[in-house]
This record gives sequence, C-alpha cells and structure tokens, in this order.
Amino acid sequence: MSDPDQAREALRRAQEAHSAGQIDGALTAAREALEIDSEFTEAMTYLGTTLITRRLQFAEGLEVLERAAQLAPEDAGVQYSLGWCQEFVAYRLEKQATRPYRDPLELYEAAAASLQRCIDLDPEPGLKADAEDLLDAIMVRIE
Repeated sequence: MSDPDQAREALRRAQEAHSAGQIDGALTAAREALEIDSEFTEAMTYLGTTLITRRLQFAEGLEVLERAAQLAPEDAGVQYSLGWCQEFVAYRLEKQATRPYRDPLELYEAAAASLQRCIDLDPEPGLKADAEDLLDAIMVRIE
C-alpha cells in the first residue's frame, strides 16, 4: 500500500544522505521510497540521475528515468532530467574504447526528443533556458 508521506520522508533522507556524501545510503533511501510508492516519480528521478552520475550505472539509471517519464509525461522536470542523463550517457559511451551497450547517436537523438518535450511543456524560464541550451549543443552533435 502506497503512503505518500512515508515515501516523501524516505526521499528526504536520500537527499540528506546525498548532501552528506553518503551516496550508497542515499540510493538505499531512494529505493525505500519506491518500495513504499512504486510510482513516485520524484524518487525515480532522483534515483536514476544518481545512479548515472554518481555510480555510472547507465542501464539501470536510464531505465528508472524512462519509467518516470512514462508515468509523468506532463512533468517538464522529469523530461529534462531524462534528456540531460541521456546526453550524459551518450557522451560517456561515445568516449569508451569498448563497444557501448547502447548506440550513443540513438541516445543523443532520444535526449533531443526528451529536451524538446520539456521545452514544449513550457516550464519555468530557468529550466526552459537550460533545456534549450543543452538541446542546441546536442543538435550540433547529431546534425
């Protein structure tokens, strides 16, 4: 049974642990939030971005973010986070000496689509400007 207050409290603990540099504890608390509320997109967004940026666990992180975007197609912040992380992963995979698990160009194209979706949702000006800047940078790479 979902308890939004308990899920928010677990996410708060995750963010506090993250701020204290305790990334493993933060990830554990974020997973607890999702055990409480499996559709808590804010916790999914936190978990996915942290897995990608702090643990370089690209496959799992993108999977979590893609699920959040499916659950919250009208949430510009979720769309931005997905696009930003898709670009981050594409860049990292492009620089690998080994064959990447996903095609970087396809990830750049997915990132462009996610960021365009964010922009189309007309978010607050700062988020919109960031999304536009990142989209412009991606378009240079894929054109």
